[in-house]
Amino acid sequence: MVTSRRMRRDAMAVTVAVRPPVLEWARRRSGRANDDMRSEFANWDQWLSEERRPRFAEVEAVARFTHVPVGYLFLSEPPHEELPIPDFRAGRGGGGEPTDDLLETIYLNQRRQGWYEDYLDALGDAEPLTFVGSARRASAEAAAADIRQSLDYEIESRRRMRTFDEVRNHLINSFERLGGLVVVNSMVENNSHRMLDLDEFRGFTLQSPIAPLVFINARDTKRGQVFSLLHEFAHVWRGEFGVSAGGGVLQDRHNHVERWCDAVAAEAAVPADDLRVQFNAEADLAQELDRLSDRYRCSILVVLIRLRDLAILDREGFRTIYDDEVERLLRLAERVPHGKGGDFYGNQSFRVGRTLSRAIIRDTLRGATSMTEALRLMSFKKTSVFDRYADRLGEAG
Repeated sequence: MVTSRRMRRDAMAVTVAVRPPVLEWARRRSGRANDDMRSEFANWDQWLSEERRPRFAEVEAVARFTHVPVGYLFLSEPPHEELPIPDFRAGRGGGGEPTDDLLETIYLNQRRQGWYEDYLDALGDAEPLTFVGSARRASAEAAAADIRQSLDYEIESRRRMRTFDEVRNHLINSFERLGGLVVVNSMVENNSHRMLDLDEFRGFTLQSPIAPLVFINARDTKRGQVFSLLHEFAHVWRGEFGVSAGGGVLQDRHNHVERWCDAVAAEAAVPADDLRVQFNAEADLAQELDRLSDRYRCSILVVLIRLRDLAILDREGFRTIYDDEVERLLRLAERVPHGKGGDFYGNQSFRVGRTLSRAIIRDTLRGATSMTEALRLMSFKKTSVFDRYADRLGEAG
């Protein structure tokens, strides 16, 4: 017995070879920062540089800390990871496995959503939301009508929204008032060196009967974000979650769910019955597109495609107009700020979400959530940042 215990102790003291890319993969997958790893493991940097090897017991500790099966840490290279939610990007012309940036963004928001569900449960407010999955068997037109009504997004309501910022914010606030969560970000957490790729995905939806979460890639223009919000809301109303395709607005989709969500978003943005009445075939087309874009508070591209799909506008000359508009939007997208500068604390209301931010702050200040967990959920490194953000939201203790 003594010999057995000694052998076990000796084995635990033996150093083992662990590949740095695998250690990095485990850290990223868990959402831990390098500073977290250094605080927990004094030799973390030396393991990454291979100046030192960890003991077997330390590898087990890394596995526990990062919630990774210990056997994975002895692989020669990081394992191939599938998306943890359905992938509606198939056939989008880029394909391939998801990037670490997308995976980490999904993992982070899954943790946030899970925390918020527990928070609602603790408050006794974990009631199913009636709109989630309510349009599973509905037509695109019926689903769009319900979304417009539920979000106070009828055409008359849009008249008071003067900019696309106001349109986007109205949709976000209306959805969150219904009980959903919205996160809008252009980067991984707050890291401006890791910008999200718009060609990889425009957004995703994490379904939940009590706290559906919609994520929008803020690398897009505000006009594009408005359409992406409507598209992701369609996913919520349908009750099917997943990652939505990158690329252009209303491009050909190979997935039937994506086609349905695009149809719902298009009808919500530009109701067919209203467009048929409003379109003036005698007017200058460029001016008419501008007027209709202003009426519906959506991009000219969406109006143009609606006119084509509803056979209001003949296809002659459509491709030239379409290509010119796509080129213009690409130039606009290139000018979208890439996350540097700006109002850091103002941006957090989008990067974390206002509803989620307030919930985390309140729960932390009353002692139910630890400050360590709050900083992790909000992607903050310092308590002082948390305090200033709480003060900004009017939630300071």
